[in-house]
Amino acid sequence: MIDPRDAPCKGVRIVEFATMVSGPFAGQMLCDLGAEVIKIEPVSGDPMRAMHPKQGDLPAFFQQVNRNKKSVSLDLKDEADREAARNLCLQADVIIENFRPGVMDRLGLSYESLRGDNPGLIFASITGYGSEGPYKDRPAYDHVIQGLVGVMDDFGQYSDDKAPVPVRNFLVDKVASTTLTQGILAALLARERNGGTGQTVSVSLLEAYAALMLPAIMINHTFQNEDAERIRKIDMYHPIRTQDGYVIGHIQTDAQFEGMCRTANRDELIGDERFKDAWSRMTHYESLWAEMEKGTSKQDTRTVIEKAAKYGVPLAPVNTIDDFFSDPQVRYNKTWFDIEDPDYGTIRNLCYPVRFGTSQIRIEHRAPRFCEHQDEILNK
Repeated sequence: MIDPRDAPCKGVRIVEFATMVSGPFAGQMLCDLGAEVIKIEPVSGDPMRAMHPKQGDLPAFFQQVNRNKKSVSLDLKDEADREAARNLCLQADVIIENFRPGVMDRLGLSYESLRGDNPGLIFASITGYGSEGPYKDRPAYDHVIQGLVGVMDDFGQYSDDKAPVPVRNFLVDKVASTTLTQGILAALLARERNGGTGQTVSVSLLEAYAALMLPAIMINHTFQNEDAERIRKIDMYHPIRTQDGYVIGHIQTDAQFEGMCRTANRDELIGDERFKDAWSRMTHYESLWAEMEKGTSKQDTRTVIEKAAKYGVPLAPVNTIDDFFSDPQVRYNKTWFDIEDPDYGTIRNLCYPVRFGTSQIRIEHRAPRFCEHQDEILNK
């Protein structure tokens, strides 16, 4: 009998043939939701295990995308190990893989080769560019897709030298993972409704990143007629100085603008023609924040933030990571938590960011050591 308090994906078994970030992060999110995730690693281990910093043999970044999983190592070039992998796949609800297109086919582990014996299987793939097309066989990493999609060039247009500016984070990999997770959950729901038939789910780094980043960037390309209105690039991101740091905010409404003027002790700007309405402010955004900085730079960050809250202005300090961990709202939310492990000590984690009214999320285990669950899984 299902307990309403169980994690939403309790009882779902996932076999993960994925390395680095994109596939493993999707597996971790489903693991957080209660699924059992069996991570099939090559005999050399997930390459992410070579990264530093480490605590003993556990890399920090590997921990952040593989917690709660079980690790098994199989040599997929070996017939016996391939058969073991196949047996695991036949017991799975979901397979996650991020090989290049065609690899699972050559290993005899494709959806077509498994669906006859496991008709409910959800076969989820992350590729760089898609399973077909001129780039399908090219290797892809986060940085590569950032360059291809046009975002790096767009960010560079705000600087004086117009040099490309990357997002210095594995954002492509992570948005592909979250997109794949959405697809897997939708496919599980479809299976529930259609009588138990599975299907393939495929996400490319290229399309996931484009879907996330381009809606705001492509506004001058939305209407394709020649006489369509075009606007200049507007830099909406302006950290401004305080006496002891920086703050950043956004002003949309007239009330927020007036509140920001009072926060910065620049009441004389209320009524300034440059800032008379939302679009006027948007087209003078650089000037607006330069004017506000003249006032905030004479006050400490705490005072500015308190006044902004009083006047209903969306404003935040530009925190360091240490500041984030000690932020009162972050601590109240329990956005991060520590687990105590007998082998690796205190390990800090971020919470699963969805809160459920009834279902309970439990994140209790660190990422697995290499082959830690070999006997448990294969003997079972």
